[in-house]
Amino acid sequence: MSQESFHNYIVPGLDVLISDPSFLTPGKNTRRKADTLYIPSFYVYRLLDFYNEQTNRGESARELIMIFGEIFERMNHSDSKTCVLENGMRLEFRDFPENPVFRGFSKGDVEKHNSSKFHAIAIAKVLQDELGKDNVAIMTGSDQLATPAAFNNIDIARVNPDVYTGRTRVKFPDDLASLWWSGHAIPKDVWDDVFPNQPLIVNQYIELMFSESGQVDSGFQNIGRFDGETIVPLRTTRINNPAFSKIRPKTPGQAMLFDALLAPVEELPIVVVSGTFGTGKTFCTVATGLAQVMNGNYEQIFVCPRDGALGREIGFLKGDKLDKILPQAAPIIDNLGSVLRLVDMKPKKLPGEAGREVPIKTLVEDYQKRYFEFEPVIFMGGRSIENSFMIYDEFQDMERGQARALLSRIGNNSKIVILGDPNQTTNPHLNKTSNGLSYTASKLAGDSLAAVISFDKTREIVRSAAAKHIAERLAH
Repeated sequence: MSQESFHNYIVPGLDVLISDPSFLTPGKNTRRKADTLYIPSFYVYRLLDFYNEQTNRGESARELIMIFGEIFERMNHSDSKTCVLENGMRLEFRDFPENPVFRGFSKGDVEKHNSSKFHAIAIAKVLQDELGKDNVAIMTGSDQLATPAAFNNIDIARVNPDVYTGRTRVKFPDDLASLWWSGHAIPKDVWDDVFPNQPLIVNQYIELMFSESGQVDSGFQNIGRFDGETIVPLRTTRINNPAFSKIRPKTPGQAMLFDALLAPVEELPIVVVSGTFGTGKTFCTVATGLAQVMNGNYEQIFVCPRDGALGREIGFLKGDKLDKILPQAAPIIDNLGSVLRLVDMKPKKLPGEAGREVPIKTLVEDYQKRYFEFEPVIFMGGRSIENSFMIYDEFQDMERGQARALLSRIGNNSKIVILGDPNQTTNPHLNKTSNGLSYTASKLAGDSLAAVISFDKTREIVRSAAAKHIAERLAH
């Protein structure tokens, strides 16, 4: 069935609730997933099995138990079996059917498969009998539940949560183009009249397309940012250091990223960057960070890459702390080399060896020692990082608790940049929407101190023609 289909009644899989407990605490304006959610009562007991785990699943279990407790209390006070959530969606708990044998299950099935998945399927079949087959679906992102549900002729409402991208691209009416090209400002009320169903979010970036106006994308002048009242031009896409004059944005996404990375730290201290390989997100971050450190805006570039053990002990690895973490910081180091190849900083000659250029490897090592500090996740507890351009790489492998802890390390006059690709999550407890990168992007959407930028999956790859070809062929 289509992901856009709407069912009146949905039984969410336990995987949906664990990956996003806020599913049960929607805001007033959150789009309803269904008219009524039916939660198998068995989920409460299953969550207790995960409650003490020091994992993302354990954290979600503890949060869900608290949410369920609040829901039960509301039900008891109202003497009702149904709870109405803020967005109008109804929630009801359902027990396992008393006579599962008559619902198409044998006693052996019950004894062998008494799991959260089995309860979801059994309750969905009961609801089909009560409410009609076409009105009932199981919502899940797990094939382990979707496949047996389909086998039992139950519709699947695939999980397709909206992950905030931080940008939008619209065709703006040409008769209003002069608003932008003459005054470079579009008031919110004008936008609301033209796009009433597309509300703007603070610090959201907008590509304005004026197909009939004759205006072209010259220096990304058709890109704006919503400041809360007006769509305004990008603050800057040029690095304020002559040595970095060759480094400029090549795509709209890079232009938005330059704008956020180069914004004053007191105005925009948090930048969340999501994008597939080859879009230049790490290169742009390293280049703008290095330039600002050399300009005196920050004292250092502080790098906290995902370590191989996902934030757990690394003492068994050989060497000192830097030796242990540098392999995971390779993307940062590689991009530092790429930046230094383009930066014009004289002299680049080896002392005492006239005419011989300094090898790029030597330059990288020198700049790494002078301007960078590397710290593994495991050592970040209790730290306060001040006067630094902070880079957290591979953030898609961070769990929600880790994400909150790492973000809280930001100190005075520091900018924190979070990088990652939600489609390359290697943590087995996470998926592309429940990981720390997507979680942070969603939670910071519309925050006046944060910018969220997502790169187009294939349109904005700049690494090479081969890389773009691979991305297009492997997109699905």
